[in-house]
Amino acid sequence: MPLSWSDITAWKHEPLATAERELRTTRRDLLDLADELATMGLPRNWTGDAARTSGTCLRTVADDLRDVVAEVSAAYTAVCDAADGVLGVVRAVAEAREYARLSSLTISASGVVTTKELLVCRADDDEEDVETRRARQAQVDECVTRIAEALRKAADVDADLSAVLTSIELNRIEGGKGTLAQASAIGEVKGDLSVLEPPRGGSPTQNAAWWATLSPDERALVIAENPGWIGNLDGIDATSRDLANRNLLDTRRTHVTTRLAELEAGFIDEDGNFDYVYYQDHIDEYHDLMEEKGAIATLDEMLARPGAHQLIGVDFTTPRTQAIVANGNVDTADHVAVFTPGLTSTVEGMGGYDSSMAQLRARTEDELFRRGESGTVATVTWLDYQAPQWGTTFAGDSVALSGSAENGGRDLAAYFTGLNASRLTDPDLTALGHSYGSTTTGYSLQHEGTGVDRAVFFGSPGLGTSDLGDLHLPEGNAYYAEAKWDPVGDLGRFGTDPTGLEGMNHLETGGGESADGRSWNGVEGHSDYLQDGSTSQYSMAQVVGGHPGDVIEGKNVGFWTDPLDAQPWWPGFLT
Repeated sequence: MPLSWSDITAWKHEPLATAERELRTTRRDLLDLADELATMGLPRNWTGDAARTSGTCLRTVADDLRDVVAEVSAAYTAVCDAADGVLGVVRAVAEAREYARLSSLTISASGVVTTKELLVCRADDDEEDVETRRARQAQVDECVTRIAEALRKAADVDADLSAVLTSIELNRIEGGKGTLAQASAIGEVKGDLSVLEPPRGGSPTQNAAWWATLSPDERALVIAENPGWIGNLDGIDATSRDLANRNLLDTRRTHVTTRLAELEAGFIDEDGNFDYVYYQDHIDEYHDLMEEKGAIATLDEMLARPGAHQLIGVDFTTPRTQAIVANGNVDTADHVAVFTPGLTSTVEGMGGYDSSMAQLRARTEDELFRRGESGTVATVTWLDYQAPQWGTTFAGDSVALSGSAENGGRDLAAYFTGLNASRLTDPDLTALGHSYGSTTTGYSLQHEGTGVDRAVFFGSPGLGTSDLGDLHLPEGNAYYAEAKWDPVGDLGRFGTDPTGLEGMNHLETGGGESADGRSWNGVEGHSDYLQDGSTSQYSMAQVVGGHPGDVIEGKNVGFWTDPLDAQPWWPGFLT
């Protein structure tokens, strides 16, 4: 009979912990018999039938004792692992209940989640009512998912422990022919319980719910032995992903260094001549590894910079390396900003973005401090997509096409959803998108349930839509900055030029003065919106810090003087 919610809410870790201690004592006592067994040999010069019978009995006792030691060791190992598993289930139950409490939901004794609000949309509902009910349904669904994953984990622990205990009961675990210590080692292997893998193809919410079912020891085991499970898995907390990805980075660095040395040696034959055939066969691999080497060097340099950094994602399986790097602690920050860069962005060139995000974080925290607020901030550079490069066309990876932005937008939406799912309380979340990265961000916000509170687009060739209502943002929470002499903002290549979108708020990019009398520098062109001390950076800090009412408003129009700013001046140009 399947386990129920009422079953697992009654589970306790302590009984297994007690059994673990008792089995550990028993195993130690049995291993202490090894010396006695060794000295139980037959007296010297004793021969005859009695000596042979005694020897046979001694071998039988030794065989039986080895089997007992293996069985006790298997039981001990299985109970240890099961205790960790049960601890994970207990924690998952507690987190599901806490999530329900924070979300004002009710979990019945049978595991049914209910809410007092009406969830079914009606024909006369306005858009705000529909969005509110969708958001409420998403909370119910997340709570249901947390319960389902707790039950999946409980069933896995129960099945694994039952299988080991059944093997012991049926005498299927044998201790071999070696020493008692070797028999104990055999038992450990037989009793080892597997750690439940993440749900196959799971959503960010399912991934978060699965991770919640693992005990601290189980999580440490995954990070050490299977970092690939979680390094790029949306829904897992940033701290754990950082630890896993640093392990993956170490492994990949070693591989790249070793393999490059092998290839370079192969380019020269035994006679010291250049081997053109070998070169032709391996040059593509060599170029890919050199790209990875550059990306790894940049990541190493960024992670070594002063201040807290988190390597939230790294992917070497894509044509160009992808990565996600944070300044600050994404798991605990009150305000989180996620920046997506655009055309020609690569991990090897990511250092400048990281510096800009560090400066934006410092500016935002400084502005909060001026208000007497103690809020903390984390900024993320999200380059977990194939940003177009000049001259590339594979898989829609062209600056003139939307394929990379649409694919990246889907993955960015999953990252936003997972960031919120990894925490019991959602942070104040702002999306930042520059150039083609603003298009990617625009596509991401056309997915429901991202949990993004505000978005700032700058130097944008379009948001993938001509209707701001297509972006799932709270009304009035979209901001746009366009600098003088920025041609990209005039393109309207991917939907209407954001300058002309109804409902868009506009940020000043020329020199300006904030309400408290401080002066800020203007920016021009396409690449300086994040410049430290600029008007645009100041306004972004106000948005990220949750005070968008204090931005410096303006409406710069790139190359055009017409406020409508609607016609592309140079078709096909993007940067």
